[in-house]
Amino acid sequence: MNLLVVFAVLIVVFLGGYALHLYLKLRTQKAEREQQQEVLAVELKGRHEHYRNSIRVIASAIVAEQVSLTEGAIRISMLVSQLEISESEKADYQVFFQLTEATSHIPILEEWKKLNTLQKRGYDQERETLEETFQEFIENAARKILGSSEGADSEPLFYSVGKDQEEDEPS
Repeated sequence: MNLLVVFAVLIVVFLGGYALHLYLKLRTQKAEREQQQEVLAVELKGRHEHYRNSIRVIASAIVAEQVSLTEGAIRISMLVSQLEISESEKADYQVFFQLTEATSHIPILEEWKKLNTLQKRGYDQERETLEETFQEFIENAARKILGSSEGADSEPLFYSVGKDQEEDEPS
């Protein structure tokens, strides 16, 4: 009978030790998972901040007429689709999505190179007509983006290079 009690105690101690081992392992895994989630959250926040800054730069280029309205709209639409924003905030970008959709049938890159001159000219005229239709709305939306991003720590969205820069330098 004594041997049976000792054996039972050993089994209980072994099972208790194994349970403690599993508990510590689970706690370590949980801590590692939480740390990974924090790292991912910081990375995602940084990525979203980068997307928002890129949107500001493109909006600035639209206002300064340094990029075509279609190209700016396509780029902003792509960046906005990567952000997790509310439906009301998405409404501020709707015009970019509309121009992107209106021009989505126009070939780009390699497909554009395959077109003959007449086809290219036709697509260019169609794109220019669409841009004229959307111009005021796109420019207003771009200005709104720039206006909503201004703050105490606002910095230039792009830097002038070349002739303008030379004129700004003191003699």
